[in-house]
Amino acid sequence: MLSPLNVVLSLVLAIDVVISRDDQRTAQVISTLLTDSKCPATIVVSDDSPGHYTEGLLNTFVNMHIGQHPLILPEVSNWSPKRRYREPTCQNAVIFGRHITTLSSLYLAIKSQFHVNNAMVVARFTPEDAIRLLFDIQDEKMFVLLEKNGRDLELYSWKANNKTSFVIIRSPSNVTLAKARDRSVNLSGRHLMIGTLTYPPSIIIDSGRGIQGIEPSIIETLSHNLKFTYEFIETSPNEMWGEIFGTADNRTFTGLLGMLVRKEVDIAAGELYISSLRFPYIDYTDIYNFGYESFLVPAPRPYGKWTALFYSFTWPTWLATIVSAFVVIVMLRFVAACSSRYSESLNNDVFADFQYCCLYVIGNLSNVQVQPQNITSGSNRTFLIGWLFATLILSTGYRSGLISYMTFPFTPPTIDTLQQLVDSPLQKVVFGFFFKSILMNSSNQLEKKIGEQLIPHYNLTGMFVSLETDSSAIQSSLNNLLYMAATMYPTTSAGPRVHLIKENLVPAWVAFGLQKNSQLKPYFDKEIQRLIESGLVEHHRTTFAKRLVKWNPKKASDRISFTLDSLQGAFYLLGVGIVASIVVFTIEIGSAWSVFKVRPK
Repeated sequence: MLSPLNVVLSLVLAIDVVISRDDQRTAQVISTLLTDSKCPATIVVSDDSPGHYTEGLLNTFVNMHIGQHPLILPEVSNWSPKRRYREPTCQNAVIFGRHITTLSSLYLAIKSQFHVNNAMVVARFTPEDAIRLLFDIQDEKMFVLLEKNGRDLELYSWKANNKTSFVIIRSPSNVTLAKARDRSVNLSGRHLMIGTLTYPPSIIIDSGRGIQGIEPSIIETLSHNLKFTYEFIETSPNEMWGEIFGTADNRTFTGLLGMLVRKEVDIAAGELYISSLRFPYIDYTDIYNFGYESFLVPAPRPYGKWTALFYSFTWPTWLATIVSAFVVIVMLRFVAACSSRYSESLNNDVFADFQYCCLYVIGNLSNVQVQPQNITSGSNRTFLIGWLFATLILSTGYRSGLISYMTFPFTPPTIDTLQQLVDSPLQKVVFGFFFKSILMNSSNQLEKKIGEQLIPHYNLTGMFVSLETDSSAIQSSLNNLLYMAATMYPTTSAGPRVHLIKENLVPAWVAFGLQKNSQLKPYFDKEIQRLIESGLVEHHRTTFAKRLVKWNPKKASDRISFTLDSLQGAFYLLGVGIVASIVVFTIEIGSAWSVFKVRPK
């Protein structure tokens, strides 16, 4: 079985196979270069038809290794593009071919079958052809060994700073792959194109102050440490991170994803989530942060202050109070009637008047003393003692609630869980189809329901503007929601205008995007880990966060005063009383006038 760890792959292309005195020397150079590898076996591949493994340099190299290292001689024509070897140990591989035009595809075919560590091409090309091949493949594990007419050999390599270098080999023992690679710890001034987007606070693009944010700060530190220059290229605001369209044979890519696939940029920055949907097309750096998705919903609008008149009590309390008052009125009227019938005293007749009973009970509830005349009935006295204590509690509780609701806004319950959000009539809006597809494929039924309800939108600012209609819930990263809430919907003295639900969706890994098989990955991974371990990533995040406007949903005015709005209930009640009294006054005048007209003169 073949093995997958650190596979050392040496692609060797020979011109017309001719046995010469230099074949032995060239084969020795290849063998010497491969001694740096700890891989136990060698893979030998040729793009010639089967049966030509016995000629020229290929024959010399194979014979030199027989008995020393295991040799694997696969036939390229029999490889299936869907078949992949994943072996526990590595192999050295040597490929002999004749055609420079097939080298790139041949190299990619071998990488699809084996784990590739180093690659070498041996040929009699011109230096320009060798350099063109290296730039086409752009892999630091790739080497080109050129055979010259003289005794010297030239070993070319490509470096991540997007430059090539070469060394002259005058004997099989004066060079190694490590020396030929000459890999620096930095990118030696390479100029990188970085795709980005407007997604605050990670990245803020301001025409006056340039590009700012958490990720640009990290990029700046990376450029200083890795010695590269860069410039940002903004993707279309309607595409943002990008999506995948089409079938397997005809796919198109948009946004940052498309810029990486088309190799228009070297890096993508914009709080890019790591996703298995994108893995076949791009690579990622090491994770430098964790992101959380949540929803921003319209804050419940406070009820009108006049509702404090009845919201101080719950409906059961109001019902119990009204029933109690009715019972008290009936009991007072009943006791007064009985006392008047069986007693010669008329002192209790005051409660025989139904209107007086009503006013007395309402006065007690309103903490307004409506004193009856002398009460001599013991039953009335006993009954009134209990009622007065009850009204004391009721009136105190009502006044406390009234003051509370007039002072602080009283709002309906907020949406704080994903289940409440699913049950709400709000339209759930998200940018693009990417996160909708992730949630729809989730094994969590609640997340799947949210995914089904999500409506893709392709204007980030327009999404948040729709919150003004009180009919939308916006999904985005937690940091983005907090930033947009602070800048677009700051809290006023009347209370918050938007509300961030407490329950979050699944966390996501955040990294920078790279081209597929990018040679920048080992450089960026190593430096990002160093920044994380030294605390510089968190430092950039907190430093930039301190400069941002904070969103405080609990902000209130410094002084609490009873405004006209706070006391509107009293004026509404006074207005109702005036209208009612005018109606009663009109009825009384009408009754008196009718009596006056029928009175005999």
